[in-house]
Amino acid sequence: MRQRPLFRLVAAGWIATATLLAGCTKTASIVCDGSAPSFASDVQPIIQASCALSGCHGSGSRNGDFTSYSGLYGDLVNGQFNREVLVNRTMPEGSSLSTSQLQTLQCWYDNGYENN
Repeated sequence: MRQRPLFRLVAAGWIATATLLAGCTKTASIVCDGSAPSFASDVQPIIQASCALSGCHGSGSRNGDFTSYSGLYGDLVNGQFNREVLVNRTMPEGSSLSTSQLQTLQCWYDNGYENN
């Protein structure tokens, strides 16, 4: 019985698949460094430059108007901001945030995303 070559082939296939899938994962999680960023001076400039743009989350957008804290608040409360920006990193669409920007947003979010 020559079952060992088949076993090796199947095992090699699983290893190759696992290696490919590992390469598709997002980068390491951003961990808050203990800072307490404020919305007005730290977070809002990032949101204005990366999200609150025409065609994205600008004034009156059907995708949500992130030009103000009140417009962003719903996505904070329902977890969409955390999921799309901090976890999946699918936003901002067509670009990416720097590690420093992500850390600022993560710390602000972790500290209760206050309007300060």
